[in-house]
Amino acid sequence: MPVTMPEEGKPMDRTTDRLADFATELRFDDLPEDAVRAAKARILSTLAVSLAAFDMEPVRIVKRLVQQVASGPAASIFGSLTKTAPDMAAFVNSAMVRCLDMSDSYVMAAVSHPADAFPSVLAVAETEGLTGKDLLLATAVIYEAQCRFVEVVPYNSRGWDQTPVVALGAALGCSRLLGLKREQIQNAISLAVVPNLALNQTRTGTLSMWKGMAGPQGARAGVFAAYLAREGMTGPDGVFEGKYGLWRQMMGGEGFDLPIPRNFEGHTFAVQQTMIKSFPTRFNCQVPVFAAQKLRGMLDVNEIESLKIESIRRAFARWVDLPEIWKPETRETADHSLPCTVATALLDGTITPKMMEEGRFRDRDVLDMMSRCTIELPDEFADLAPQTRCCRLTATLKRGHTVVAEYRRSLADDMADPGWDQAVAKFGELTGDLLDTAARERLIAVVADLENQKSVDALIRLTKI
Repeated sequence: MPVTMPEEGKPMDRTTDRLADFATELRFDDLPEDAVRAAKARILSTLAVSLAAFDMEPVRIVKRLVQQVASGPAASIFGSLTKTAPDMAAFVNSAMVRCLDMSDSYVMAAVSHPADAFPSVLAVAETEGLTGKDLLLATAVIYEAQCRFVEVVPYNSRGWDQTPVVALGAALGCSRLLGLKREQIQNAISLAVVPNLALNQTRTGTLSMWKGMAGPQGARAGVFAAYLAREGMTGPDGVFEGKYGLWRQMMGGEGFDLPIPRNFEGHTFAVQQTMIKSFPTRFNCQVPVFAAQKLRGMLDVNEIESLKIESIRRAFARWVDLPEIWKPETRETADHSLPCTVATALLDGTITPKMMEEGRFRDRDVLDMMSRCTIELPDEFADLAPQTRCCRLTATLKRGHTVVAEYRRSLADDMADPGWDQAVAKFGELTGDLLDTAARERLIAVVADLENQKSVDALIRLTKI
């Protein structure tokens, strides 16, 4: 919610103070059982999508920059187990997490992909020889910081991208793992956020590979910031509320009170609230794909003369008139295209990473189905968002009558189940050609028992492809 800004130039920064207090005070025992289960589900989902992206071109590019470390502090790259500097391991592993656009999301005033920051805390936990319980706690920290930020700060609509939010979450989680004191954590926050403001041009027009790298850049920056702070590096005061801080520069002078918890009893943690994606598409295209699957079961898709797609204004208003969305040329644009994802799901019944990688979005039948689509963004759906995401598909058939399918999903639906069964199924689907059955079962078992693991070494070792 908006708050009154302090006078310009005052060094006090209440937002930084509250974030540092949260990272310092949260204990593993403060996490309810549902939050721990939810964290495990998100971790397993994250590992699934990262391994499935191991050989994708953007990942191959960043892996070529890895410098192996023979001794000293080091963390491992998923799949290859190559040892490198912790911040670089965080970047490469986070690139794998984001490449498929299939991890998890939280969308309120702005968009968060909180799993982007998970490789940062895993890299530090491995480097520092910490436990599975430590990793679970840090996971709760990175989710809380990122999701509570996007809950109230509409930075996307101001033209900014998510890199500093990922960097903030990563810095807090890594600072907690490193046992930093309150003042050091304040410096880590500053060192993560101030140098890493990013433009939302990343998600405009024809989308490039960097669409999936902006979050990983934040993960890398958060690790680097935490280690800098541990060594004594100081960062600027007034990160959020200062004269040239985030609220004035990014948000035009409007201040915000982040809903960071002070009392953990009865608190619902953000790690319980994210939506684990089922398809390799943008968050706001998940519900339309489910709607397309529903419609597909009600008709012969070859009989569709025209298709009206109704969905959420805040999600699609700036996209619907872009020519790139109606004829995507890159995978990154296709997975953000409402007509493309709906058309593909109607024709094929689902959308898989392989279909995206092989360029299904360029095929003639998909483009033909897209040409039959129109998009409307009705007030009735706008009034329900973001708490409820809606999509209605109205197909007019060649013989004249119409068939309607509607799908809705709410935040309550996202929270109804911690997601473990979904994550296990997803892990099997995405890694079936990469790991044998025994290896998959061992890795699932390690994640399920993570709070009892004396180190994170087994979890990392079992990602070997």
